[in-house]
Amino acid sequence: MGLLGDMFGGLRMRDPVRGTAQVVACTRHRGNGVMQRCRMQLVVRADDVPAKSVEHSSPVHRRRWPSPGMTLPVTLDRADPQRLKVQWEEIESSRDRADAAAEGLAASMGSSGSASPAGDPGAARSRLT
Repeated sequence: MGLLGDMFGGLRMRDPVRGTAQVVACTRHRGNGVMQRCRMQLVVRADDVPAKSVEHSSPVHRRRWPSPGMTLPVTLDRADPQRLKVQWEEIESSRDRADAAAEGLAASMGSSGSASPAGDPGAARSRLT
C-alpha cells in the first residue's frame, strides 16, 4: 500500500489471500459526491480461512456502490481477516448490474407471456416516473 496507505490505516497484510465478501448490510450513498465512505457488515472467506463476520469501512465510487446480497472480490490477511481490501476495480458498475438483472428478468418472463410481475403492463412504468 505504501507509506501513505500505512499512515492512514491500511496496514500491510502478512499473508494475503484472495477471497470473497458477502455484503450483509451497508450504508446508503447520499448526495452527489462521487466518492463516499461506505460502512459494511461483511462475511468474508477464502482458502484456509473460515467464514467470519467483519465490519469494514472504505471509500467507494458511487458507480460501484455495494448493496446487501452482493459478493465482493477481496484480498484479506489469512491471519487477520479483519484486515482486507475490496477489489473495487473488478466490480461491475451499478448500471451494468441493473442492466444484467433486467435482461435476466425479461428472459425469464419471455416464456410466461406476463408483461410485469404484478400482471399489469403499466405497473413497473408507473413506479419509475
